[in-house]
Amino acid sequence: MIWPRRWQRLRRRLKPWLVLGREVMQVILSQPLWLLLSIASTIVHAALEPSLAWMGKSFVDDLQGQDTALQGSLLNYALVFGGVITGLAVIKFGNQILNKVYESRLIIVLQRAYLERRGASRGAEDVSRLLYDTEQAKRGLDIIYKDSWKIVSQTLSVVVWQLSLAPQWLPALLLTVVPPMALVLLFGRWIQQASLEILGLQGQIAGSTGRDRQLQLFRHQESFFRYGVRLEALKAGAEVMMDLLTWFGLLLLAILALVVNLNILPQEITAGDLALFAVNLNLLSKPLGEIVKVYNKGRESYPAVLRVLQPEAAPLPKGGVHG
Repeated sequence: MIWPRRWQRLRRRLKPWLVLGREVMQVILSQPLWLLLSIASTIVHAALEPSLAWMGKSFVDDLQGQDTALQGSLLNYALVFGGVITGLAVIKFGNQILNKVYESRLIIVLQRAYLERRGASRGAEDVSRLLYDTEQAKRGLDIIYKDSWKIVSQTLSVVVWQLSLAPQWLPALLLTVVPPMALVLLFGRWIQQASLEILGLQGQIAGSTGRDRQLQLFRHQESFFRYGVRLEALKAGAEVMMDLLTWFGLLLLAILALVVNLNILPQEITAGDLALFAVNLNLLSKPLGEIVKVYNKGRESYPAVLRVLQPEAAPLPKGGVHG
């Protein structure tokens, strides 16, 4: 009898998340053609970006050869680099345009969804939610259709390139970037609360534009300013810590390799492998750093998603400010 009761409690806890997840997916899948084009362009660009690391390794290795003609190598690699960079730029341009088109369609779908579910008209609060909450909620949906694909494709691409070119460096690469990522996820709870306060204050500002409510307007504006600065400080702090801890992890790894024989770094290190490791460390730290940004982005956007798709059940800020 214990397991059925636990299963029922688990189902009750998961039901709100499942309902919200279904509503989110309905919004995302409402524009299937633009969704597929956006995802495809994001994957192609992210998968091709590490090719620059392979070209850098080949160039350094060629320069080490005794018979290498420096001028000829520079000319050849300048042409190849130029072609690759141009191709990546074209793909990136198309990816940005497709993403913008799809995002604009999502805003319209979210606005219509809110108006259908809001119940009675709320005056200035409706304006605030249509203009501000839907924009913030759209950023949360970005995680599913854009950010997740980009992170997965970038990470797998870098790992595959590393395995094919210098697999002995992969353990050091992962140990350098993974631990810092776990430490920075602690900012998410505070980011979510600050975002909820800002959403409520937006509605209060929109409803305080009358001449007889000028003092209330000023008070709400000052509160909005404080919470806005707090939110940006939390997000920036998480990103800066990720960058600093990644390179601190590399330094710590190098010191440990010198003091203690951990067999993490290869016994023989070539200049080309070292150059490849440096480039791939930067490439791998980018998608893993993006995980931190996306996690915080999700915590920031979660209140807005609730306020748009479930306006009657959305939580209020701690101070009771709602909008």
